[in-house]
Amino acid sequence: MKDKLKDKEEKFAVSTEYRETLKQTIQVLQEQVQITEQFEDDQDLEVMKAKLRDLVTKHEELDEQSHRLSSLLLEA
Repeated sequence: MKDKLKDKEEKFAVSTEYRETLKQTIQVLQEQVQITEQFEDDQDLEVMKAKLRDLVTKHEELDEQSHRLSSLLLEA
């Protein structure tokens, strides 16, 4: 019984972390959209390129984390 409780707690923790990772991914994607919209306005391209590079890196990290967490959830 104690093992089941621990498993449920771990599964809940993983699902909570997964949900938070997805929320962060959505935020990063929204920022990417905003920056790409600014390209149309032809604002300071070098600054936007740097921001976009940072966001793409962050998105890749979040994507890797979400894949790892989803694998943990599917294993259980």
